[in-house]
Amino acid sequence: MKLNEFKVERLFARNSADINLELSDSTCQGFDMKYLLELADTECRKMWEYLHIGHTDFRGHPKLRSAISRRYKKISPENIIEASPEEGTFIVLNSMLDPGDEVIVMQPVMPSLHEIPRAIGCKVVPWKLEATNWGWKLDVEFLNEAISPKTKMIIMNVPNNPTGYAPVQPELNRIAQIADKMGTWVFCEESYRGLERDPGAIISSMVDVYPRAVSVGGLTRNGFAGLGVGWIVSQNNTLLSDFLAYKDYTSLCPNAMSEILAIIFFRNIQEITLRNRKIIQKNVELAEAYFKNCGEWFEWTPPDAGSTAFPKLLGDREVGVFCRNCIKNAGLMIIPDRLFSVNLNRFRIGFGRDTFGRGLAKFSDFVDDYMKRKD
Repeated sequence: MKLNEFKVERLFARNSADINLELSDSTCQGFDMKYLLELADTECRKMWEYLHIGHTDFRGHPKLRSAISRRYKKISPENIIEASPEEGTFIVLNSMLDPGDEVIVMQPVMPSLHEIPRAIGCKVVPWKLEATNWGWKLDVEFLNEAISPKTKMIIMNVPNNPTGYAPVQPELNRIAQIADKMGTWVFCEESYRGLERDPGAIISSMVDVYPRAVSVGGLTRNGFAGLGVGWIVSQNNTLLSDFLAYKDYTSLCPNAMSEILAIIFFRNIQEITLRNRKIIQKNVELAEAYFKNCGEWFEWTPPDAGSTAFPKLLGDREVGVFCRNCIKNAGLMIIPDRLFSVNLNRFRIGFGRDTFGRGLAKFSDFVDDYMKRKD
């Protein structure tokens, strides 16, 4: 299997030395070890202090899988395999797809969700999100018309990175109904689930709605990017056995230290999620005010969930050139839409860090100067 370059991550790697501030990072702000260990209860402190650095349970720590299972309604710890989110995506798609399969893939999404099927030899049918005045919309009836007996899998990312789109429950139910009529599998990357702007709007996981679904989640977006903790979830135990066998060729077993820190996260999930939501909400309000005030230059489409949005650059200026100039002249990272395999003249911004206000001020200065120039 020949994979194309993972363009989003390569852009970060190539320009890291020139970047002073991030405005496009998709993760929430990280934590100091001191803060996290202070949150640990007596049991977690004991597990941390007497941790044996050896092979761990291949499926994941039983206490961690038990904590993860409480995020679902129809999932037990036995329905969960611990794997980092990108690893989980790689395992699921390589285990389930074969050359010649047809897949319908939501777009825009992170490159792996359409690049891995392409590299396997699948026919990839784009299912595009559309911007409206009130937010992003997914055309569910397009799915109803595009799906066929040849469709092996529907691939989704909700809440969505980069747009911040999240479906309402009736839409999710309708997608499951459409998939069910053809016996089609649904794969959903849902690392932002739980970071909805409205806590009352948290939707069900697809694995609770539809038995032929597989989901991947993780803690990366919650401020724990350095831990590499995530999970694969399915009601289908035969599939899980296949995934576990494939995992022998990737990480084999989870990181022992990361598992204990993840257990501490879940035992303090309300406090940590509240912190993340406060940072995101404050920064969304800053961004919304700025982009609406600059309506001649930008189109603002509000996000429903997660820590990213996808504003549009208006006029005849090309967003790739705009982003390159921002990196070069302002030392500020913003990611153009083509890295997500769409061409909408949009770019991703990220709200998860308390440096966002400084980044936005720097971005504003760059825009004021850039718009006066003739490229």
